[in-house]
Amino acid sequence: MSAKRVLIIATVDSGGGAGITADCLTVHDMGAFPLPCTVAVTAQSLKRVAAVESLSSDMTKTALNLALHDWPEKPSAVKVGFIPSDKVLKEVLTFLETELQGVPVIWDPVLTATAGRMDSADLKAVLPRLLKVTEIFTPNLPEALELMDFSREDLEREGIETLGRRFIALGAKAVMIKGGHVEGRDECTDVLITAEKTLTFSYRKKAGEGAHGGGCALSSALAALRAQGYALEDAAVLAKAYVTEGIFKPEGIDSHERPPLGHHGFPRTLDCMPAVGDFTFPRPRREAFPPCPLNMGLYPVVGDVDTLEWLLAMGVRTAQLRIKDKLDPQLSDKIKRAVFLGRSYHARVFIDDHYELAMRHHAYGVHLGMEDVREADLNAIAASGLRLGLSTHGMCELLQALSLRPSYVALGHIFETQTKKMKSPAQGVRRLKYEVELIAGRVPTVAIAGIKLDNLDGVLQSGVGSVAVVTAITKAPDPYAACQEWLRRVGNGGDEDVR
Repeated sequence: MSAKRVLIIATVDSGGGAGITADCLTVHDMGAFPLPCTVAVTAQSLKRVAAVESLSSDMTKTALNLALHDWPEKPSAVKVGFIPSDKVLKEVLTFLETELQGVPVIWDPVLTATAGRMDSADLKAVLPRLLKVTEIFTPNLPEALELMDFSREDLEREGIETLGRRFIALGAKAVMIKGGHVEGRDECTDVLITAEKTLTFSYRKKAGEGAHGGGCALSSALAALRAQGYALEDAAVLAKAYVTEGIFKPEGIDSHERPPLGHHGFPRTLDCMPAVGDFTFPRPRREAFPPCPLNMGLYPVVGDVDTLEWLLAMGVRTAQLRIKDKLDPQLSDKIKRAVFLGRSYHARVFIDDHYELAMRHHAYGVHLGMEDVREADLNAIAASGLRLGLSTHGMCELLQALSLRPSYVALGHIFETQTKKMKSPAQGVRRLKYEVELIAGRVPTVAIAGIKLDNLDGVLQSGVGSVAVVTAITKAPDPYAACQEWLRRVGNGGDEDVR
């Protein structure tokens, strides 16, 4: 499969640390193919911008048209960087409004680089028009303040979220305000604001002046990831991790205090991942929930106790009782019976959602979704000794889940499924493998959603510790034979921890 293409509209940095050089390196590192459209050249070093010369608007128009029409399909995303000329800016906007309508645009409004003030085109004059074609706008804090005529006093009084929502009100789908220029803090925090939510991505600051090209790399990484279908918040997490790793491991130029950002490929370690902040999500926990085995084997999710019983009798040793009707008059009795069956068969029986009843009847564990965990009493669950499993749908939710130190994390949805309407795209086995390797040995993993016998091999090859199924057994023509086949291929994980 050919790589997704990202059109880059930006400027050449003769110092090699930022601009189109950094853009192309980043897009390639993040798994996409760069199409560089140069709109200006600069004479600059790692510390100083000496001169900027814009290309003509006619040259820009020709290059953009060739980038579009030389390929069978449109680019999958666009990154826009520094544009010094008003005429070129208007040419770019017209092109995005017409030829690339609907393509995700990540716009980095370079006004104030660390190396010095850049004489940009007048973005303020066309800001509403610009934001209407932009999916993610990525100013640093000084740029955001300038573009919105927002003073430092306004910021102290109203907060960064209010500042960000001004960009949303003008048409941007999301704004990611970069916090690297904030003085006096031990952390660098970027703030992602959409119409629905506000998230923060924080990592400790490196001593000194940092690295050159971080803003270019962040927006280019976002573009490459959005081109490949990553959800916006997952793209933000991975882009932040990429830049953080590049800052802490810059290009090795011994004589420079601000070397170019390092480009080290797709992030492969949790060490560079940001802490994800969400005002509606529980605070990180110090104490871990009781552990589960790294390999729990086949994990059926069922809606009634009779089905649970025959699955356990067949040899299943991990299962979940999922009863969505909270008004079921027999709910307590059903959960009590499920707990009894789990003990009788030495099985790990998790109760979905109903954690208070799970605590009352001393279940093995409880499973919660990312929305449910916001309302749950995690301290009470921990004090009861229950294991806690959490559902996740991509890197952002995975990092949030890990901060709660659960007994396991469910990674999904792996394939498209008819059992539940999902907001995020299916992850597929490649992303599943990435997440499993990223957290290997730290917490048990469960793959879930859309998994069938004909796509099981790729799931198992990811190294995931358990495979959850919702309908693959119960709706098979012969459920008993299907259960035997699933157990043969996945195993049951044993029962040592529940004896």
